[in-house]
Amino acid sequence: MKKIDLTEAKKMVDHYHATRKNVIDKTHGINDTKSVWFDIDAFKDFVNKLPAHATGVRVHLAAHDEKHPTTPGQTTVMLAGTVDKDSSHADALSDSSLLADGLDPVNEGKTCPPYCP
Repeated sequence: MKKIDLTEAKKMVDHYHATRKNVIDKTHGINDTKSVWFDIDAFKDFVNKLPAHATGVRVHLAAHDEKHPTTPGQTTVMLAGTVDKDSSHADALSDSSLLADGLDPVNEGKTCPPYCP
């Protein structure tokens, strides 16, 4: 990972809002997700439960369906541990046999909105 300048980070977030979030909001008639927060202990627990041969964590963008109780239709993320397979970082979403390796994807971070600081 590489640190980025705060000004650049804000510019990137603003660019996302202007080019993606606003389109999603208008197209789907919602106030879509701006961020997803994960409790640090839950995040550490997820990482610590990955098998020793894990190579990393992939963040998948996803969306809840319209029946979700708190964030219907909103963007969310899933975290999935990865392993080296055929010279790539594979996860259970691309290869379901990896579920047996303890690489189950996780979700349920708190999305903003509605859970904004």
